[in-house]
Amino acid sequence: MSYSLFSQFQSPEFKVGVVKPFDCLSRGWSLVKDQYLLFACLCLIIVALVSCIPFAGIIWGAWMCGIFLALLAKMRGALVSFNDIGKGFSYMGPGFVVGLLSGLPNVVVLIGGKLFEAWMDEMERAYPGDDGLPPEVLLQMFTYLAILVLIYVIGFLISGVIFAFAFQLVVDKDLSAWEATKLSARATRENFGGVMGLVLLELALLTVGVMLCCFGVVLVMPVTKASWAIAYSQVFLPTQPPTPAPQPPPPPVF
Repeated sequence: MSYSLFSQFQSPEFKVGVVKPFDCLSRGWSLVKDQYLLFACLCLIIVALVSCIPFAGIIWGAWMCGIFLALLAKMRGALVSFNDIGKGFSYMGPGFVVGLLSGLPNVVVLIGGKLFEAWMDEMERAYPGDDGLPPEVLLQMFTYLAILVLIYVIGFLISGVIFAFAFQLVVDKDLSAWEATKLSARATRENFGGVMGLVLLELALLTVGVMLCCFGVVLVMPVTKASWAIAYSQVFLPTQPPTPAPQPPPPPVF
């Protein structure tokens, strides 16, 4: 039995080799700049909820669906409001599954972080006083942190590539979480260079945001999410036919 989304005779429902990372970033900013404060507030709300309230992460997928619903509506000329984001909760089920699957690498990092905290507590008990930790322990600490950062980066890249278009497909094509994930992975494979370039751009912007006391993450999220909406339109939405040139008026009749 084949588990491929497409049969042998069915053509893919996406375009190939069309994602241009810097173009997506530029057009993403153009898409949200007139309502940037609204999108930044929406990002601030979800980041605050997920960071401060236990188990609030279960609504992350619904929020992602809502943000892409709003961005796709804005691409079609609509004016976005808070109500558009709330529509994402209509996709709570598939949004939760896609959010859960795409967030699995973060679970490894969280577990590693908890183990690191426990190890640091043990080291502080083993080396009390004001003398500080010995050099070999400091080396172990920095090595552990470097490994955690490396695991996070690898997980971010893998998750970003596989699930690049999953949320957009859930809300725009009304696909299940599994169908959206499979189709997203197939489309990414055929647009790998551009998608990977956009994932790296997003990682670089989020890193800068973290360096700005983490508040910068909220500032860059509207642009990165809009960039992925643009990339989705390049891959999945039909290309608008060129507007025909106006025809000259007919010659006068005598």
